[in-house]
Amino acid sequence: LPVDPSTSLPKVPPFFEKNFTLTPGGTHADGLTSNTLILLADGCYIELISFIDSKKDVSSHWWASGLQKTGWMDWCLTNALSPKESWEAIGGKDGSHGEPVAGGRKRADGLDVKWAVTFPKGEHGGQANRGRVPFFCHDITERHIRVPLSDEKTSHPSGVMGVKEVTVVVRDKQLLQETGEVYAKLFGKDGVRRGDEVHFLASRVKGVRSLDEGARVVLRLPKDKDEFKRLEETGYWFGDVVLAAPAGQGRTLGSRKRLDGEEESVQGIWVEY
Repeated sequence: LPVDPSTSLPKVPPFFEKNFTLTPGGTHADGLTSNTLILLADGCYIELISFIDSKKDVSSHWWASGLQKTGWMDWCLTNALSPKESWEAIGGKDGSHGEPVAGGRKRADGLDVKWAVTFPKGEHGGQANRGRVPFFCHDITERHIRVPLSDEKTSHPSGVMGVKEVTVVVRDKQLLQETGEVYAKLFGKDGVRRGDEVHFLASRVKGVRSLDEGARVVLRLPKDKDEFKRLEETGYWFGDVVLAAPAGQGRTLGSRKRLDGEEESVQGIWVEY
């Protein structure tokens, strides 16, 4: 997202404020980016990120390929293992990801937040694959310091409680096969094949009674000309994130509603009841 010069935090499109409770984040330790969080009851979160100073050279930053776009850039996983144990479990030096790297930021209230990230292999933190292959983020300080859940912060006007589905589209069957093999390592289980789609299930950080046991990751081939056009530059596309909310009060069970529109598109953010 573009940065708000008055706060150095992301300039958030109005539909976010209409549908979500926003929690101020802060500036990352490298001084290049800042964030605002949308915290969800299932322990997941959406991180709205901006590069703070357009005059600085950030070409080597892992998200630099998203400088000119507003929309989904990346997604990440976590687990109960230590950063090193998790890295070794997905293959270590022979696997798809580089060794864990320490990171941090200072919250708006001055509190330091520390973590370790494990990025896909490749130049500049796997810059060329951001969004196709997820990274890992493990907390070094207590998770609640980085992801401060509370009833107030996880209560949203749209009613969303957690992530239901994430979609990753790749250009051809070879890349579908290669990416599916990486996901099988990351999730610890082969996906379920349905034609030109492979479905994986990610466990929730925190169980929520009204939600399914996990979030679905859909890896698939493009379905039409418009989707092929999205893949021209990088060969893959990540978006159409679906969040889960309870039905009732005029909301039909199983119905979906898109929250971003053409003028404020972030490449698809939906609610399913």
